[in-house]
This record gives sequence, structure tokens and C-alpha cells, in this order.
Amino acid sequence: MTRRTCIFLILVLVTANISLAGDIQVICEPGLRIYLDDTLAGTSSGKEDGFFLADVRNGSHIIRVEKEGFVPQAFEMEVTDLPVEVKVEVLVPLPPEPEPVAPTPAPIKPAVGILVITTAPQNCVVEIDGTRTEVKNTPTLTLSDLVIGRHTISFSKAGYETISGTFFVQPGTATSLRGNLIGGKVEADAEGKGSVRVISKPTSCEVRFAGEHYDKRYRILNVSHIPAGDHRMVVEWGGRTLSAVVPISDRKRTIVKVSFMEGDRPFVITTEPK
Repeated sequence: MTRRTCIFLILVLVTANISLAGDIQVICEPGLRIYLDDTLAGTSSGKEDGFFLADVRNGSHIIRVEKEGFVPQAFEMEVTDLPVEVKVEVLVPLPPEPEPVAPTPAPIKPAVGILVITTAPQNCVVEIDGTRTEVKNTPTLTLSDLVIGRHTISFSKAGYETISGTFFVQPGTATSLRGNLIGGKVEADAEGKGSVRVISKPTSCEVRFAGEHYDKRYRILNVSHIPAGDHRMVVEWGGRTLSAVVPISDRKRTIVKVSFMEGDRPFVITTEPK
């Protein structure tokens, strides 16, 4: 091979190598991170009027410009042996993150029970808790939206004295009442029988309930076969007396927790299936 031929080949190879790469000038403010194809190339500066990428291989490339707290910008381009210029617009701040919205709690529906009312005579006016009035002109008046717990009731009719009483609405149980205007009294439904369990602090105390007297010496006092309805319980200890009306439901156990201890609730009454 002659010397002339070698020189010619070297020139061809150098020329081919140069044509396989190009330059990219990124025009932007200083302090921006410049990425070439997802690889950090460097940070822009005033000295380079942004950032200058030399000898980028020919082909498709993506320039991405980032700054903390701002919306990034990306540019797709085709690099050849000619220089390419990329002008970056002023970066826009990221929108503020939305304030977290607390979920709206589902409304709590009060537990309700059923009251079945009969009267003598049939037609009269029924008042519940002093705030709700019902005109009864049918053999039976059924109220299915009474909140669980204790209520007052009164019956009135021209020519009769008004009669009043209390009743306790239990969950899952229909409570029956009879307003006997002729007899002058409110009669609770005593159909069926239940039981009561008494747990006390201190353990030893005297309990009077449903016409009986109990000398409680152990942690739990169980009493069965009590007619359904409301019964007053009186508990005595150390010269002190506590009392409460305890509801008894058919085929259910009423649990009465009574405490003479300071800071405790005197009575906590719950019901469970037998």
C-alpha cells in the first residue's frame, strides 16, 4: 500500500467518525438539571448560556430540563452532524398539592324499637315524652321509630282523668302498653319471663328486686323467671342506697352492673339473649 493510499484512508475514517456525532446547545437559565435520554448530563450555567452537549451521537434523543418545585420540560430531537439548539421556556412552578379532604363520616342512625299501644276505651290521645302526640282511633297503635331507652307516656280523653307511666324500649323487642283510662292506670305488657344478673362493687350488698330480698355475698347474683316489664331495683351497702328501674324482656337476660365506688357510674344496664 502506498503512502498516498494510507493518507486517503485515514482521511475517510476521520471524516466518517466526525459525521456520526453532533452538538446540542440548550439555551436556558442557570441552575437547571439537564438530562440526555434520562441520564443526568449536568447543570446549566451562565457561562455556557445554559448547557452545551458536544459530540452527541446521531439519532433520536430526548432532552429533559428540571428544577425543584417547577414543572419539567422535555424536547425530542433528531441529531445529525449539524448543531442543534434547544430553547427552554421559563419554567412554571408546580401547582400546590391539594389539601387532604377528611372523609365525611356516615351519619349514625339511632337504634330504635317498637311500641304497641292498646287502650280502654279505644279512642284517646297519646303523648310520648311530652313532645310527641298521637291520636289513637284504632284498636292498636304501633310506633316503630322510638329510640332505645326509657320514655314517658300519658293517655287523655274527655271525661277521664289523664293517666301517665314510663316504659323502656328494647332493641329487637316489641314493647306493649295498655292505657286503661277506665281503670285509671297504665299497664305494661308482662307477657313472658326473663332473668337478671347483678354484678356489684363491692361484692357484698343487699338487693331488693321484683318483690324479693337478696343477701348478695358473691360476685354474681342471678335471678330467673321474672315477669317481663319494668321493675325497680334497690341496692344497699354501708348505709348508702342506690336504685334504678330495670327492664326485663321475654327470654332475655338483663345485666345490671351497680357500683358504690367513687368515679363509677352507679348503674350500667344492658341486655343479652339467654
